[in-house]
Amino acid sequence: MTSSLLLGFDIGGSKSAAIVGDGEGNALAHEEFRTSTPDETIARLVELGRRLCGGEKPAACGIACGGPLSSREGMILSPPNLPGWDRVPVVQKVREALGVPAALENDANAAAVAEWRWGLKCQVEDLIYITCGTGMGAGILLGGRLIRGRQDLAGEIGHVRLLPMGPVGYYKAGSVEGLTSGTALGNLARLRLQEGHEPTRLDALPLQQITGKEVGEAAIDGDAFAIRIVREQADYLGQACAILIDILNPQRISLGSTARRLGNLLLEGIRAAAKREALPSAYENCIIDKAVLGDQIQDLAALAIAREAAENVG
Repeated sequence: MTSSLLLGFDIGGSKSAAIVGDGEGNALAHEEFRTSTPDETIARLVELGRRLCGGEKPAACGIACGGPLSSREGMILSPPNLPGWDRVPVVQKVREALGVPAALENDANAAAVAEWRWGLKCQVEDLIYITCGTGMGAGILLGGRLIRGRQDLAGEIGHVRLLPMGPVGYYKAGSVEGLTSGTALGNLARLRLQEGHEPTRLDALPLQQITGKEVGEAAIDGDAFAIRIVREQADYLGQACAILIDILNPQRISLGSTARRLGNLLLEGIRAAAKREALPSAYENCIIDKAVLGDQIQDLAALAIAREAAENVG
């Protein structure tokens, strides 16, 4: 790489960020703002990127965004959380504005690459990173190679149906996303609060205002009802992990957002369900744990794609 700096753009439904870092997985500067239209957001990212680089031209720019998208065409394709972002040629726009190599990647895939490269130091060949955030997707590396699929749709575990009926996620009732995402934790709690249940501090809150964050905080504080909801979600997520274990036989599954916050409250149930459902040998040879990179992973995801873009040129 001709420059020691890497530039990352993280484009999200509510906010976007520019990140500057180095090739060793250190984020050196970060600045975010509210996402708006494609032209305004990309222009703001480019402006921030130039300023954060302090006049130095970065080796490359990596762009992480929720799908659907085309990594081959460098185009964002109408993600549900980005209304108005229809067939946006983001890579072309960034490349022309900055004059550096640029690449676009699904945010779950980008996080998986960062976890593999910098969290696990490339010591694991077969890794699945599960986002466990507002939505639910997975990034898959097999033999150290990112698996995208023909339409960049590999790893969409959130769309798999676990129950005939249930909370809706990814447009499907009873889906993994509907049952296991951060949003789903609040949805499950609201459903169970309408059934007979033990006293809980969540009873004091307006039913429709209860979120996954509040359920998680109550569980951490020892609220028995909230702990039961977390354990129910953990069982569903463990079933999803078992599906991935049986199909892909990974060495490790790294879990993001919710797993980082809830720790063993969630992980113990996930492991128990995965052990119950997966092939015994495959389960025993797979580590299921929180992502090593922790809260850094969102910034480092875009930087990991920047590093790959720089290496592909070099």
